[in-house]
Amino acid sequence: MHSSTHWRDLLIGTVGLWLIASPSLLGYGLSHAAALNAYGVGSGLIVFSIVSAWRLRDLGNEILNVVFGCWLVLSPFALGFSGQRAAALNAAAVGLIVASVALWDLFSS
Repeated sequence: MHSSTHWRDLLIGTVGLWLIASPSLLGYGLSHAAALNAYGVGSGLIVFSIVSAWRLRDLGNEILNVVFGCWLVLSPFALGFSGQRAAALNAAAVGLIVASVALWDLFSS
């Protein structure tokens, strides 16, 4: 990896922060499944972006981020909050961003 890819790590970490804040900011904090999903995946994205940015270990972080992204797209249906528009759209949009950036990082190296 080159240092020019660190902006992608920063972007994914920032998206992770957004996920953690989004239940409160978008008003779906009372939806247990959607909020827990956002908190858990957001935390994972932050941790793995820090590991990737510092290159502490090469754990295939891009592949994990692709998995996180795909999970976020599918999670409204898998966890039963697809009827909650804000939570479902947020999860899908963030999932597409994370998966796209991770795939870009994976194939541009």
